[in-house]
Amino acid sequence: MALPDLSGKVAVITGASRGIGAGLAKDFRARGMRLALCARGTTAFEDDGDAVLARRFDVADAAAMEEFAAAAAQRFGRVDLWINNAGMLEPIAPVRHLAAEELRRHFEVNVFGVLHGSHAYLRRFVEPQKGGVLINVSSGAAWKGYAGWAAYCMGKAAVDRLTEALQLEEASSGLRAYAVAPGIVNTAMQELIRGQSVENFPDVERFRQFERDGAFNSMGFVAQHFLAIAFDPEARPDTVTVRIPAEAK
Repeated sequence: MALPDLSGKVAVITGASRGIGAGLAKDFRARGMRLALCARGTTAFEDDGDAVLARRFDVADAAAMEEFAAAAAQRFGRVDLWINNAGMLEPIAPVRHLAAEELRRHFEVNVFGVLHGSHAYLRRFVEPQKGGVLINVSSGAAWKGYAGWAAYCMGKAAVDRLTEALQLEEASSGLRAYAVAPGIVNTAMQELIRGQSVENFPDVERFRQFERDGAFNSMGFVAQHFLAIAFDPEARPDTVTVRIPAEAK
């Protein structure tokens, strides 16, 4: 993948305080990109003039997302790539023990948070024939069920279907929308997975083996794929749902 010079390109990343969101932000900024970042906690970079817009809020708050998008429009004038990354894994439990309130909170972040971000991008930045790129971070859990991960599997499958519907609706505007599963990256979410009991997550040993084998995609590898999807015509996917391959070691 031969990426073009991305200096000055503007990217929005939600959930940019840690994990994949923070990793993408650091990689993009090193390439000279300008960033609008949000998270409930401290983002990977502080607010910094024309280079970085940083805001703290919950993506489940639609009004806060709209205010964030308005601030990005005022600061940068455009957004070339919007990434809805914010998400959570919990609750991890068999379906018979899933609490409705926990599941509701999960969907507020993992599904409605993506919807709020997509709304903000479409309404504020996507104009007829001008296009744009929207990436919703998905997971292999969208493609099959895992015992103990009913909430996460449902949420990510919803993100995939949402993205497919959105692409069909917005194709005439030139928008390209993708639901991208980044593969296994050694983040705090993976630590949470490895710490589960077999009773809550029967497949836990396989994820512990990933750590022993070092079978992770590096953040640089993931970031390069995200940027290639957005900015390299030769690497443009022909499907809305995309799985980043395992990195050769």
